Amino acid sequence: MVVDYIPHYTCIPSSVAGVQHIVRFARDHDMSVRCAGFRHSWAPIFGRQGQITISLLSLAEATRIPNFTAMAKALPEWLFRKTELQTLEVVSGTPRVKGNVLVRIGASATNEQLRRWCIENKKYSYPLNVIMVEMTVGGTNAPICHGAGRRHQTLSDLVRKVEYVDCNGKLQAVDDSRLLRAAAGCFGLMGVVTHLTLEFEPMSYALMKPEKIPVLRAVPPPDDMAMDKIPPALRLPNWAPEQRAADIKRFEELATNGFYSEWFWFPYSDLCWVNCWDATADPSRTEDYPSNAQTFFMFISQFTMNVLQNAKILNELVEKLHMDEAAVTLISKAAMFTLPAWDEPVKTYLPDALHFQRGIQNVRVLDVEVEIPLQPSETDPSKPDYAVVRRAWWDAILTCYAHSSKGCPQRMPLEMRIMGGSDIVMAPQKGNKLGTCAIEVLTLEAAKNFWVPYAEEVVGKWLSYCDRGGKKINTRPHWAKQWDGINVDGKPWVEKMKGEDYRLEKEEFKELLAEIGRKHGWSLKDLKRRFSNDFFDAFYFDNI
Repeated sequence: MVVDYIPHYTCIPSSVAGVQHIVRFARDHDMSVRCAGFRHSWAPIFGRQGQITISLLSLAEATRIPNFTAMAKALPEWLFRKTELQTLEVVSGTPRVKGNVLVRIGASATNEQLRRWCIENKKYSYPLNVIMVEMTVGGTNAPICHGAGRRHQTLSDLVRKVEYVDCNGKLQAVDDSRLLRAAAGCFGLMGVVTHLTLEFEPMSYALMKPEKIPVLRAVPPPDDMAMDKIPPALRLPNWAPEQRAADIKRFEELATNGFYSEWFWFPYSDLCWVNCWDATADPSRTEDYPSNAQTFFMFISQFTMNVLQNAKILNELVEKLHMDEAAVTLISKAAMFTLPAWDEPVKTYLPDALHFQRGIQNVRVLDVEVEIPLQPSETDPSKPDYAVVRRAWWDAILTCYAHSSKGCPQRMPLEMRIMGGSDIVMAPQKGNKLGTCAIEVLTLEAAKNFWVPYAEEVVGKWLSYCDRGGKKINTRPHWAKQWDGINVDGKPWVEKMKGEDYRLEKEEFKELLAEIGRKHGWSLKDLKRRFSNDFFDAFYFDNI
């Protein structure tokens, strides 16, 4: 746990009218209101101490471990309570791309409900999403979350309308494309979002063909990294120059053109799990993935991992015998065993492929992620160069090995996705015309005592990269991941975010919100009083 706060009231509304009553109560008693979904965030974006929290789900569903949302696939629909804030329906309107449709979604709907709705209708699908099904749509969208694939932007870039209850308790809507650049990714600062309208594409089908490839070949090291820097366990004695060149070419092709592009490396594993695939409109021979049995196995595996990391006797034994590296290696082997690898592609529904892992919410972890802008190729500036991406990947691996005798702070995977840029003002991917490398390191919560110094070391390397002109690349953290409490160059990372990374964007963001407010009858001062918290006060509203 990295965020700890106690609200005075926790409310669980089931209707828009209920939300309006809560906000009016807050206005009348001069209290602030903020929402929480599955609480899958490490950032200080929750409510103020002693104020009002709106839980988008029942407290049992939002906080209970194990959580059974992933098992919904095997359970009948009637077991799951639906409210006005969990609606899913195609609505009228003009999408930006011919053939697409607009889908109105309640903020309390979970990604699992959304996934099931798409599969049952078999007509339309979202083209991107986070992996987890245990997240609300409102909670996924508010901090500008993302999927993978260089052709895809963030989830907030798909938003075409935001319906929200403002600081006066009135139901309002924003559908102007220019204003949506702020409203669609506003961290709940504009008000309590009740529904989002997103642009969906016709249903397509993923041609999944996950592979387990030697780490050296999956993402080849940067050209200037000497082989003696590579950990001996990862070296390939017969890795000829022509094979290296072919591996680099393949990695760049997958990163540049794949519909979905993702790489996983578990600490001390000599294999990398490569999950890169394309999509097709052909529905023939579509398979169900994961099946009910596979989903149950994932659920049990994730829950078991969480039980083991909280086993005091086991942790003490590992520490006393200095078996940290052995224990982490065993965890990695078990994780790699559970991940599939197929000789031939398996065709499945696109939403199923996007949510290929289930039950992740049942493992408590810590997570730091940055978004690195892809740099232009020296020979063709219209195409991305992946030298910095390969360096970021291997810097993280080498740092992990360097700490193998220091408690093994990283106990969960290094993960990397290649994605597009964003038009959302406060998106960390904004302005990345050639695309973005979203790269993250995770650990089990049991390693929290070792974690922050380690994370600072990895982040320090990721933030040190420069372009060919010697200028620092504008690498920024994922808003929902862990950046609070982490220092960069001896100062809180948030100071860099405010003074450098988002210096211009935060002013544009406030200007757009103020313009919406003038139309809807509220001011930025009203937002600060009603929907902000201590962090947002200091970041956005310090001069209000």
